[in-house]
Amino acid sequence: MKTFLVFEPADGGRDADSADRVLFLREKFRWLALFFAPFWLLWHRLWLGFIGWLIAVSAIAIVAYAFGLMPEAAAPLLWLPTLIVAFEGTELLRRKLLRSGYRETGVSIGRDLEDAERRYFAEWSARPETPAKPPAERKLAPQPMAAPQLTSNPVIGLFPEPGARR
Repeated sequence: MKTFLVFEPADGGRDADSADRVLFLREKFRWLALFFAPFWLLWHRLWLGFIGWLIAVSAIAIVAYAFGLMPEAAAPLLWLPTLIVAFEGTELLRRKLLRSGYRETGVSIGRDLEDAERRYFAEWSARPETPAKPPAERKLAPQPMAAPQLTSNPVIGLFPEPGARR
């Protein structure tokens, strides 16, 4: 079973026109990002991700050169930013969708994309639209603090009273 994140347009309702604009983003390891990270980032227009990847690779290369590491020792270090992009590719795409006017409305699970869409839209038509409003802030009245009761008993906690019978 595959897991898909579901995004609806923030300005859309629950009608057929808005259903065409619903996006499903599969949660998975991004193999293309592992082998072609800079091209994958540019293809998906993740400009800040590309700049971050470029800075990280450049910094690792400069540090490796400054410490005189052999190329065989520096190569695995240079793969770290690319590996991070491959693992976090779905999160980068999710944040891009949230910034571009979509709202994350749920998760759908299915054997493939078509099955996940079918399951989501079966519940979608029956579920009422919930506006994306922040929860109302409730102000609570301050509660008076009870004064601690002082006793002459020096025992603290769940220990028995001193001198009491067992």
